[in-house]
Amino acid sequence: MLDPDISTGEALALLSQRDDHTAGLDRRRFLRLIGMGLGAGVTSAVAGAPLLSRLMPGYDAAAWAAGPIGPNDGVLVVIGMYGGNDGLNMVAPITDPNYATQRGSLALTPSTSLVIDPETGLHPNLTELKARWDLGQLAIVEGVGYPNPDLSHFTSMAAWMSGRPGSVPTSGWLGRWLDGYLGGNRDLFAAASIGSSVPLTLVGAASRGTAVPSSQPTFGADTSNSQIRSSTAIRSMATANQGAWHAAISSAFVDALDVGKTLAPVIPSTGIASGAMAEPLEVAAHLINANMGFRIINIGWGDFDSHASEATMHASRMTELNDGVRRFYEVLGPEWTNRVTFMTFSEFGRTSWVNAGGGTDHGTASAQLVFGANVKGGRYGQRPSLANIARWQRLTHHVDLRSYYTSILDGWMGGGASNILGGTFENLGLFRAGPGQPLP
Repeated sequence: MLDPDISTGEALALLSQRDDHTAGLDRRRFLRLIGMGLGAGVTSAVAGAPLLSRLMPGYDAAAWAAGPIGPNDGVLVVIGMYGGNDGLNMVAPITDPNYATQRGSLALTPSTSLVIDPETGLHPNLTELKARWDLGQLAIVEGVGYPNPDLSHFTSMAAWMSGRPGSVPTSGWLGRWLDGYLGGNRDLFAAASIGSSVPLTLVGAASRGTAVPSSQPTFGADTSNSQIRSSTAIRSMATANQGAWHAAISSAFVDALDVGKTLAPVIPSTGIASGAMAEPLEVAAHLINANMGFRIINIGWGDFDSHASEATMHASRMTELNDGVRRFYEVLGPEWTNRVTFMTFSEFGRTSWVNAGGGTDHGTASAQLVFGANVKGGRYGQRPSLANIARWQRLTHHVDLRSYYTSILDGWMGGGASNILGGTFENLGLFRAGPGQPLP
């Protein structure tokens, strides 16, 4: 039985698939995989697809081809705040006396926040998001959660990643979108997760995202004589004459070489910004600029599990987010400005009461952010009331996470929310115009 007190990292690992494709596959790892032998190798995910899938009828390696997206296809950048982001201190009710009482020294005030209206202030480190608000390009969706919330990192992450709370997760909400978008085919360049694994969010029944590192890949791209000889040897093994198992394994590594060769010119070898979010978000901007076919890019980081010393911990996370957004827009080509939208999610919020350690504990409903040039800025949903909240009570959600996802799927990604989410949920109307369309 799963420990209800499972840590953020352990929960995320259980809800992610390790991806040993080219993007993160160096020569040493390649040799180690070869050393595993057929038994392990055929079940590893190489070049973005499990090797077993290559043995199935109808497998077509040509489906792994990159291609540009259409001028009215939206790109979605998903930011996962793992551990339980404190929405009350990201978007603070700065004039609510209940907030001041319950938060104590953690409470933000009009003078210590970025005021966006008489009742509300953003965390002071979110200057880039404040600028988006001033441009009318930041939507704040408040009170987002799901029925019968669970305070376990694993269970709540699974609910958010699958988009089907209350059920056993077998696929992710954006993975199911990929299934429809790709018609059941596979394409390495339709969705990416920056890092070494692919979260459940991007895993569908037939399609899945691929992991891309936050540095330039070398496997398949190294032009030294020794690496050229290695690549030539690997390619020479790609033959069907030795049987299906041999063909599956050898073609997987040929794909890996090809993907590395494709990604290497896109991701700079030097000069990428440093920082927990600046680095992966810069890589995301490079991938989008290259127009390789990516419609979804997922980036997750943490830890947001601020049980103690939250003032310092949460401020660091907000600075990292702010630095990442700034770097992304510094790198993104201007032709993509009205074709990219960001959204955030976190498995739950935090308690409204500060604890004895100067932190907060696992909560429920929280605020989420959506921003981009075509977003209709403003406050959406309903801020949970802090009146009469006892020390260990949690906040009531007012927006179902599936309504939040519906607003993204139908408003930005081309539709299909009811099929993807298994029901009809309210569209909050977060967009002024569709991808690539001029603003009214």
